[in-house]
Amino acid sequence: MVCEINYEHEESLSDFIKNLCEFENIDALFECVKTLKVEKSVEEIQKMDDLEMFEYFSRAEEKVRK
Repeated sequence: MVCEINYEHEESLSDFIKNLCEFENIDALFECVKTLKVEKSVEEIQKMDDLEMFEYFSRAEEKVRK
């Protein structure tokens, strides 16, 4: 799973929402973000690698399916 996010410029709210609408499993994405915000600080989240993030997302997918 590869997602491209460009942090070099600010994105308008409407563009951000449009990009989110392209994501196929938005419920799992939101569940993943909610879990991360509860369990980790912003600094810890920013230091996470793709594998760690994928593990959180996979758990969120399972939770949403139930």
